[in-house]
Amino acid sequence: MLGDIAGTAPLREALETTNTLLEQVLEELRRVNADGLVTIAQELRAIQDALPTGSTSTV
Repeated sequence: MLGDIAGTAPLREALETTNTLLEQVLEELRRVNADGLVTIAQELRAIQDALPTGSTSTV
């Protein structure tokens, strides 16, 4: 639609550049979030492994 309007080529190029950059940012955020989740899972496992095992109930 914008291609049909005279003089919109620079705007269209800017929007395409913006979309490309946003795609890159989104991919980076996905990677960082995935890495963060792995790190958190590892830390939680380490904490769980450090907890005493067995039942300590006194009835």
